[in-house]
Amino acid sequence: MTTSHGVAPSPEGAHPRRWLALGVLLAAAFMDLLDVTIVNIALPDIRNDLSAGYAASQWVVTAYTLAFGLGLITGGRLGDRYGRKRIFLLGIVLFTLSSLLCGVAPDVEVLVTARAVQGIASALMVPQIMATVYAIFPGNERGGASGAYGAVTGLAAVAGPLLGGVFVAYDVLGLGWRAVFLVNVPIGVAALFAAFVLVPETKSDFPLRMDIVGVVLVSASLLLLLYPLVQGRTSGWPAWMVVAMIAAPVVMVGYALHARAKERRDHSSLVPLRLFGQPGFSAGTIVLFVFDATMIGFFLAVSLTLQIGLGYSAMRTGLLFLPWAIGAGLTSGAADQLVGKLGRHLLTAGALVMAAGMLWFSLALEPGASWWELAPGLFLAGIGMGGVIGPAFTVAGAHVEGRDAGAASGSLSAAVQLGNATGAALLGVLLFTPLANAAPDAYDGHDKQLRSELTAAGLPAAEARELSAQLRPCFLDYAKEENPDKRPASCGPVFAKAGSDPKVQQAVDKAVDAGRADMFTDTFGRFVWFTISGLVVVALLAQTMPREVRGYESRGGEGESEEKDREGAKS
Repeated sequence: MTTSHGVAPSPEGAHPRRWLALGVLLAAAFMDLLDVTIVNIALPDIRNDLSAGYAASQWVVTAYTLAFGLGLITGGRLGDRYGRKRIFLLGIVLFTLSSLLCGVAPDVEVLVTARAVQGIASALMVPQIMATVYAIFPGNERGGASGAYGAVTGLAAVAGPLLGGVFVAYDVLGLGWRAVFLVNVPIGVAALFAAFVLVPETKSDFPLRMDIVGVVLVSASLLLLLYPLVQGRTSGWPAWMVVAMIAAPVVMVGYALHARAKERRDHSSLVPLRLFGQPGFSAGTIVLFVFDATMIGFFLAVSLTLQIGLGYSAMRTGLLFLPWAIGAGLTSGAADQLVGKLGRHLLTAGALVMAAGMLWFSLALEPGASWWELAPGLFLAGIGMGGVIGPAFTVAGAHVEGRDAGAASGSLSAAVQLGNATGAALLGVLLFTPLANAAPDAYDGHDKQLRSELTAAGLPAAEARELSAQLRPCFLDYAKEENPDKRPASCGPVFAKAGSDPKVQQAVDKAVDAGRADMFTDTFGRFVWFTISGLVVVALLAQTMPREVRGYESRGGEGESEEKDREGAKS
């Protein structure tokens, strides 16, 4: 989606290398959007290698998506003013260098910082893609180019977990999880040279001013909300974090007042408030925000539950997302045709089908579940996703006025990335905190079996009861640990005693693994209701959007309409 304003119409003799240029632009888009999800599968390995905790793992995802979302609209305006090719090339250089820094990061602090820079780079690159497409393609070809972009965005979302699993499992070039980031370096270098040669320079004839104050206010509001969500569990929820969360909406109100004043002054607020008075736009923005928050939350929760809780390898986890990718691929193409006929009803149906798939998966998820038992739910969820993620943009923007098309598209794209950031941040509250609450029941469910196996290993019944009693606080402390690879102090005596006898050690390890599996699967079973609730909200909100998708067949000309509106406004 473009954040452009005043996209100049392509000349009658369309750019001769436009399809080659499109290939370069789509390759860059795939690289940017892939980095939203590819890291999910690698998180357990990253956490283990860098001795990071759960909160740090969340920041690896949140830093990228938050910077990406906050910078999208400003990135589009920079391209309009200084040249889209110039800003696109700058974004590629910055993305490539930050990917290199991610790949060689010595600690999690450097990695999170580099991920934030990656997000800024993506915010510079992505807005230029569709703006350039509208500038170099004639109206009758824009539908195909836009469809290709939509297909690439969907493919990137579902391909990330698969590719992440391959890179980590096969330890490409001995790099482990670092290959997930370093693969961007040669791709980025190739894209830089290809873009320099093939992508033409375009600008807007009517660029809007930067809204730096607006960016600062929106960024501050979101950081006041998201930082406590990520760090609250680790820090023990100090009072200042609660105050920060209360202050977040106050700062957002400050932005609304600023935006209203700036609109009156020069019509260049970060997000024009008049957009929210146009049919379906407000609901569409919330739909995309909530949908992506639930989707990224589900992806992350599944990855962590499978790898940390059930001991899956990265490759096995990645392959489990294959049915999701197939389901999404089957419906994405058809959804582009159906949205013109079904409109908002397609979004509602897709969200409910996706919720049903997630519920199916959660009911099947248990220790020992086979791929064939877990795959159908994910396949169904993928089918539902294909009916929402692309059509939501179409329905939300269907009744937006031509002069606001660029601002609307940029705002909707930003809602997607900010939804991703929020979904990742909520894991601390909705997944990691409940893990500790599930630990007592998870351990007690295996206590009797443990004592039986300890007795069978040769321990007297009294010693077996004593060892089991010592292991319980160890297990509960483990569940509260910020770093699941760190052994709590309470575990020292029990593991020292168990280590003297291999059979006893085996029984203890078996009980811990079984308890951990139950702890994660039980918690995930509760967590999935958050994602299902989010999708029900999406389904209901979709019904408040416009019934018809106005002018769907003629969307290719929205660039010209926007330009004409701006010319009229200028005159």
